[in-house]
Amino acid sequence: MQRGPYPVSRLEDVIGKYKETVYGIALSHLNSRADADDVFQETFLLYHTKAPQFDDEKALKAWLVRTALNLCRSSNSSIWNTRVDKDPDAGADVAVHFGSREEDGIWAAVRSLEPKYRTAVYLFYFEDMSVREIAKALGITEAAVQKRLSRARKKLRTKLEGDYFG
Repeated sequence: MQRGPYPVSRLEDVIGKYKETVYGIALSHLNSRADADDVFQETFLLYHTKAPQFDDEKALKAWLVRTALNLCRSSNSSIWNTRVDKDPDAGADVAVHFGSREEDGIWAAVRSLEPKYRTAVYLFYFEDMSVREIAKALGITEAAVQKRLSRARKKLRTKLEGDYFG
């Protein structure tokens, strides 16, 4: 890995390309917009200052995803966040991306999943990442990703059964 910051123009390009991915991950894992904003900023700050080199865009995206998830975990486990009331409408910003009541209901169901399932679903369905790309980003096997997706689908089907499947 090369050390030292990237030129600002490179940082702006990467932010432009991956801002929705990083912010979506942060917002889906944290309970406040402020925390999601912090993770978003810290992810790109780390990218800028560490200036990691990647062979391709998929590797860059995997690094950003993993960094954002690690920062989310750190944020969720901090003393401050375990004692402060959370914003119940944290996911409301995401509705802007979807718009329909049906899609908002699905997003709420996804947010209610355990983090490991939520991450797999978000990356697969919302970010169009392949099972292989998700496995690389999360540092787990492809079989583990497939199992998480399968279990998440089952949980979502149960949660949404009355509204959408029956």
